[in-house]
Amino acid sequence: MHQTKKVTMKTLIVTLGWVEWSIVSAILRHGLSKGDKILLLLPEKKDEKSRKAIEEVKNFVSKYVSMVSVLEVIVPIYNPTEAISTLVKTIMEEVKEKRELIVNLSGGMRTLILETLLALTMLKVESLTLELQTEDKVDMQLPKTWEAPHILSSREIRIFKVIEEKGLLSLSRLAKALKLPIATVHRIVEQFENKGFIASKRVGKERTIELTEKGRIMLALLS
Repeated sequence: MHQTKKVTMKTLIVTLGWVEWSIVSAILRHGLSKGDKILLLLPEKKDEKSRKAIEEVKNFVSKYVSMVSVLEVIVPIYNPTEAISTLVKTIMEEVKEKRELIVNLSGGMRTLILETLLALTMLKVESLTLELQTEDKVDMQLPKTWEAPHILSSREIRIFKVIEEKGLLSLSRLAKALKLPIATVHRIVEQFENKGFIASKRVGKERTIELTEKGRIMLALLS
């Protein structure tokens, strides 16, 4: 008795610019078919050229690629924390569906491309192809060089939330709010600062701490 081989669905995620040729090239190169998705990452403001590119992609898919959905994802690029959070959540939805991800960074605004790349660095995506097409139309795959994300314990999550709620505060106040020994809090804060989640400075005899932008993004993902 022959076993049916399970087909992994694909999601092509692209930063959309003014032209569609790099997206069409990616669609053909990766053989998108029934059940696959295309996510077009777009800034909030779309001009006439980008609207035309969206229409061209949709027309190509409807004409030549059977039953592939094309979805637009609006990214608030001028608010990096919100933008990266939006992108991480979007990517995680595809990961949860156990899809093979292809992220193409060939087009779009530099801000959007960088935010997409930063979002990917915060995730551990096993089945990921990261690629771009150069200005002279050479297709390239890029290596994944980032580490797996830091997995937070329930106690560490509480620390994040208390710091966000209280704002700038001292280690002693944080330890009191958490009802934890100050030595324990100090150790965790040191780890967070080394990972870029927290910034600290000394004010008089007290060491004060606050979340960095990276820390706020991490907290947004936990919400």
